[in-house]
Amino acid sequence: MEPLAQFAIEVPDFSSQYGSETSISYTARNLAGKCNIYPAYGDFTQACVFRTYGPWWKYAPSGKRKFKRTPPNFISEDYIELEFEYEVQPTKIEIWETYNPGTIVRILACDSSGTDVDKGMARWKVLWEGGPERCPPESRVFCPLLRHVQFQTKIIRLEFCHDLCDYYTELDAVCLYGEEQQGQYVMSGLEGVTVGPHLTDISEIDQRLRDVTLREQEYNANANNTSMTIEELPEEVIQLILSYLDIPSLCRASITSKFFHTHCYDSLQYKELDLQPHWTEVNSFAIECLLSRCHHLQHLNISWCGGNQSTISTSTFSRFLEACGRDLLTLYMSSCKFVNGDVLKAVGKHCPKLRELDVGSCQSLNGQSLSHLSKIHTLERLNLYRLTVNKDSLIEVLQVSPNLKHLNLGSTRINEQNIDHVMSVLGIHCNVNLRSGTHCFIDLVKKCPNIKKLFLTANRTICNEDLVTFSKHCPMLEQLDILGTGNVHVESVYSVLTQCPKLIFLDVSFCANVLVENIGIWRTQFPRCSIKRSFQD
Repeated sequence: MEPLAQFAIEVPDFSSQYGSETSISYTARNLAGKCNIYPAYGDFTQACVFRTYGPWWKYAPSGKRKFKRTPPNFISEDYIELEFEYEVQPTKIEIWETYNPGTIVRILACDSSGTDVDKGMARWKVLWEGGPERCPPESRVFCPLLRHVQFQTKIIRLEFCHDLCDYYTELDAVCLYGEEQQGQYVMSGLEGVTVGPHLTDISEIDQRLRDVTLREQEYNANANNTSMTIEELPEEVIQLILSYLDIPSLCRASITSKFFHTHCYDSLQYKELDLQPHWTEVNSFAIECLLSRCHHLQHLNISWCGGNQSTISTSTFSRFLEACGRDLLTLYMSSCKFVNGDVLKAVGKHCPKLRELDVGSCQSLNGQSLSHLSKIHTLERLNLYRLTVNKDSLIEVLQVSPNLKHLNLGSTRINEQNIDHVMSVLGIHCNVNLRSGTHCFIDLVKKCPNIKKLFLTANRTICNEDLVTFSKHCPMLEQLDILGTGNVHVESVYSVLTQCPKLIFLDVSFCANVLVENIGIWRTQFPRCSIKRSFQD
C-alpha cells in the first residue's frame, strides 16, 4: 500500500513571524498548502518567515537573560505547528526551504490517541532532532530520516534555531507521508513522552535508579575507611552538587531516597526555573508539584508550555503565582495559551518586584488585560509582541513604569493614531510622529548618544540627513536596520560605516540606491560588520 502524501492545510500555532497579523506577506500561514516558490531561491513575500535570524537579537541590550539549568541540547528559538487533513503513521516529511536553509533542529508529532485535553494530557514524540547547518545559498527539500512511531497523527511541529543564519530563513511548504490506520491500534502507554501524572517514562526512572544503585555499590566496594558518603558532606556542598542537575533530573533524584528527597525539595534549588525546554512534560500536575518548592523563586521561564492542547489551567498557574510570586523578578510566558486576563491579574497582585515580563504571542489576552500590570512599578522590560493592545491600558502601565528600558510592540494590533499617543507618553510629553520630516529621529539620537540598536525597518521616510546625523551622534551604535529605505544614498550609508566603529550589523536590503557592488566593497573594507542585502532569484 502506497503511503499517503499530504500538504499542511492549516497553521494552528506558531511563535513568531516577520509579517503582520493583517498581512499575507511573510506570514506563518503561508506554510499551509502546496509549494509555489520552489525551486526558486531568494526572498519571496509568499514564504513563511520568522521574526529573527542570526545571533544579533541576543547581542542587543533587549536580549533575554540566560537561564541556568537549560539543557545544552535545547537550542530551539522558534516553532510552528502544522495540521494535516488525515491522521497517518508518519514515515517521511519533506520541507521545502527556499531561502537560507538549515535552521530546522527538531520535528515532533502529536499522538492524538494519547491526548486528552480534559485531563491536561498531550503526548508528543520527537521524530528527528539535530543541530543547525550552514548550507549553500540554494533552495532544497529537507527530508531527514524519522524515528519510527506506533501512533497516528495529523499535527506536526517544527522547531528552529537561527544562530547560523546570515539572513531570514524562508519556507515554502511541508508534505507529510504516512500510512493510514488499519483497524484499532492500542497504545502500550510506555512509548514517547507523556504529559500527565508522570513526569517521565516509568521504565526510564527504573533504569536510572538501577544505575545509581550500581554506582553506589561500586563506590562502597572501593572506598577506604576515611572516605565520606554524600550524606556526610556539608549542607552547602550538597546543594552545590545538586545545582548541576537539570529540573527533570532533580525530580528523579528526589524519589531515590529520603535523603535526596529532602535536599531536592529545598526551595533554594528553585530560585531559577527554566521550564521551556521541557514544554512537552509541563502540565497542571507538574505545576502543582513544583508549587511547594518555589517559595524563593526569582526567575521563571514557562514559555511554550501548555500548548494548543491547554494542558495548564489558568486557575492552577494563578495559584502558583499567589504562592511563589512575591520575589519574582523575571517571568517569561511567551506563546502560552493559558495566559489570559486572570493570569495577568494574578501577576499584578502577587508579583510586586517584577522587572521583566514577556507575554508575546499569548493570544488569549485581550486589550484591557494590561491594566492589571499597573500595580507593578518596577518593570524594566515588557514584551507585548502580537497582542491586541488597548491604548489606555498600555498608557496606564507606562505611567507607573519609570524604569522601563525595553518595550516590544511588534505586530501589536493598535492603530497609528494610538501609537503616536503611546510614543508621546514614552517621550514624556514629546509630540512624537515617527516620520523623518519631523526630525524625530535626529532629535532621538542627539538626546540618546549611547544608543546601541536602531531598527527603522520599512520606514520609507528615512533620508540621507538622518544617516549623517546617526554617524555623528551615535558612537556606540552596534546594530542598524534601514531595510526598504529608498531615499538614502551610498555616501550617507558609508558615513555610518566609517564613523560608527562599534557597528557589527547593518541591513540595507531593498535600499534601491545601494548596489551589489557597494556591498561587496564594504564587506571587504569593514569585515567586523555583517552587512545584509536581500534579493530574489
